[in-house]
Amino acid sequence: MSILTLLTGCDKYYVSVRQIPVDAKYLASSHVATPDPRANPPPVGQKLVIEWRVPPEILSKNPKIVLHLLFKNHVELCEVYPMQTAYGTEVYSLMNDEYVLTGGLLTYRADIVLDDGEVYRDWKHQLWVNLITLDD
Repeated sequence: MSILTLLTGCDKYYVSVRQIPVDAKYLASSHVATPDPRANPPPVGQKLVIEWRVPPEILSKNPKIVLHLLFKNHVELCEVYPMQTAYGTEVYSLMNDEYVLTGGLLTYRADIVLDDGEVYRDWKHQLWVNLITLDD
């Protein structure tokens, strides 16, 4: 193992999330100047691409990706994706009317949760905070 690997703290097992904006430039037709019926009106929204890699022995513990979402209208949502493989990708899409209704994503976090409730790995957006709610 190299010194660089030790210093950077790289871990071969992880969960990560990246956000992709969706607008007219998202369509392939906008890059090659071809007609596209989907361009009128163009899509609007956001996609989250969740990627993971875990050791094979973790699969016996029924892991799942728990995606916590906080929208700009302060509504919270939790999506759960069972993990059938040691590595993979899931995509969460917030598109068109739903995107407009919520105002888009404010922040999000993804956890790999095992069947005993243990969080094996997590990833947090830099603005992630737990929403404080007050009872009336």
